[in-house]
Amino acid sequence: MTIGMNSEFDVNQTMQSVDGTPPRWNRKEAEAIYGMPFNDLLFLAQTIHRQNFDRNRVQLSRLLSIKTGGCPEDCGYCSQSAHYETGVKASKLVDVKHVIDEAAMARDGGATRYCMGAAWRSPKERDMEVVVAMIEGVKALGMETCMTLGMLDLEQAARLKQAGLDYYNHNIDTSERYYGEVISTRTFADRLETLGHVRAVGMKVCCGGIVGMGEEKTDRIDMLVTLAN
Repeated sequence: MTIGMNSEFDVNQTMQSVDGTPPRWNRKEAEAIYGMPFNDLLFLAQTIHRQNFDRNRVQLSRLLSIKTGGCPEDCGYCSQSAHYETGVKASKLVDVKHVIDEAAMARDGGATRYCMGAAWRSPKERDMEVVVAMIEGVKALGMETCMTLGMLDLEQAARLKQAGLDYYNHNIDTSERYYGEVISTRTFADRLETLGHVRAVGMKVCCGGIVGMGEEKTDRIDMLVTLAN
């Protein structure tokens, strides 16, 4: 089944392969999706959603900043960077009880996943013990857990997995070519390395990017190919 009159993107071909694993996207397929009329793209997205999930249900998640501001990274899009005057004041890591209390309220409000984000380049050892306790506490409430803590080494990823972390959010931001125009304190390869560690220990990945930062069309397509593969 092909979606869109001028599209060469085949939804069935994209969702399955001979060995049952998702096939790798090529640039031609990414260009076809990028160039698709918006309403056709909506229809394609809903078609794929219905093939995999309840057609009229979405998962409710709640996000809490467990450490705000003062981040040493210079991401050009982020208000939490210490490199810019944004009005966001740096705070310390919140205590575990506060996180558990907030997660319980989120659960009572219908959320089934609780996401925790910290404005760090990467967590320090003293932070890991607290973060692990947060994960264990939220899991004890019967909720899925998600975190975004910056870059991880393999040992840190394994500790988070062992604690019960279900999802790790780590965006690639933009294309590899344009990355240095947005961020100078880390590299595109650094992002991919952390994603590799997360996948290696068996955690699920939440990963995306941002458009509208001065990048070209080709950068957006390159980002799509990287994300898909």
